[in-house]
Amino acid sequence: MPHRRTPRLSIRARLMLLALLAVAPLIIDRVHLTETGRVERVQTAYAEVVTLARRARDAQVETIDATRALLQVVARAYVAVDATPANCATFLWGFVSDAPWITSLSVVGADGRIACSTRRQAIGLDVSDRDYVKDVQRNRHYVLSDYLLERSYEKSSVLMAFPIVRPGSTETDVLLAPVDLHWLARIGQGLESRAGMAAYLIDGKGTVLAGVQRRERLVGRRYDNHPLVQTVQAQPDGTAALEGFDGVRRIFGFTQIPGTDARIVVGFEEREVLGRIDRDSGIAYLHVAFFALLTMIAAWLVGEHLIVEPIRALARTATRIGQGDLQVRTDPESWAPEFAPLATALADMAGRLAARERELRSVNEHLEELASIDALSGLANRRSFDARLAAEWQQAAEAGHTIGLLMIDVDHFKLFNDGYGHVQGDTCLRQIGRVLTSVAEGASDFAARYGGEEFVLLMPGAGLDRAVET
Repeated sequence: MPHRRTPRLSIRARLMLLALLAVAPLIIDRVHLTETGRVERVQTAYAEVVTLARRARDAQVETIDATRALLQVVARAYVAVDATPANCATFLWGFVSDAPWITSLSVVGADGRIACSTRRQAIGLDVSDRDYVKDVQRNRHYVLSDYLLERSYEKSSVLMAFPIVRPGSTETDVLLAPVDLHWLARIGQGLESRAGMAAYLIDGKGTVLAGVQRRERLVGRRYDNHPLVQTVQAQPDGTAALEGFDGVRRIFGFTQIPGTDARIVVGFEEREVLGRIDRDSGIAYLHVAFFALLTMIAAWLVGEHLIVEPIRALARTATRIGQGDLQVRTDPESWAPEFAPLATALADMAGRLAARERELRSVNEHLEELASIDALSGLANRRSFDARLAAEWQQAAEAGHTIGLLMIDVDHFKLFNDGYGHVQGDTCLRQIGRVLTSVAEGASDFAARYGGEEFVLLMPGAGLDRAVET
């Protein structure tokens, strides 16, 4: 059976494949950056809707807190001035005019009937069966009702009830104030004009108390079985991407208003948010494709001159560096600029290896120096002396000159060491080392510690007279 040869790629085809492999990390990095940017912009949209929802919640909480403080002042003033039914309405009007978010003020007597009010048609109404009235009269503490929907005005409000307590009396009157929260206006300036925006105020039963959706008013409609309502009622606050009440998919942020079951929901149309992101991503991917195509064309046209030869030169350089030639460098000026970083990297590597070699040489010299020095006396040690003596002896034999050698032994050193201690003995040996160093006058004189309390002084070229004189 004849042997079938495996087809081989042409040099240009291999160069094109090599070029694609070389730029693959850049392409992957660009794709990663594009997708990361997409995720970040989506996260920004989620954060924005949550921020807007919380801003609206905080605005309502601020309004409620301000109303509570105002009702506390009204209740105390009402007791202080001992208002009568004749002047009660005038008295209450003075406070309503300074708080436009309070639609009216009413005083409920201990019998549960409205005794006076800024709304005449409310006087005489029996509200004793209202839970918030009973709660205030029983606990003498302010109560905030659930959201109330005024269908005729398509707006929502809450009713705040505050106790009026007279000193020494067991009966409790109640101060009532419907609070118009104007919640949508507090979300953000120009929000209603944003394309695809939707904003809702939903009570615990799924009824839209206030809302804007493509300029469509939804007040009063109930969506208790809608996925959006079920999602926002499942937790106090959060985000979700799902269809709104008009079937348009949006990115929603929602939060619960403290003290109530109501949720504020703000959403941006997902298509509008992602549209620009998709356009930017498409342009980025086109850039990647164009760059890859351009790379293949360049590899096909340029071929071996600008790709293979630089690679071979870099390989030769790396080989010479591996063989120990740390001074070798390449000249990338005539190469494609993509190879310049590789040449620079090789040069840096060679420089670092050369610097490391110099460091190792310096360390070895230092270690050799430490190995030849006696740590206690500071003089050369026995090993260093033997090597120096051998060298000087050889040189003296060849040149025919003399060598002076003094052998010094410290008398009675053991008795001194035993009498004064080893610390003083070491001090004595160091002093002897300093003395020998001072008397070694010649440039070639060599002092060393021979062992224990024995020292030597080698004087190349010195005769007997100089040795005795020293």
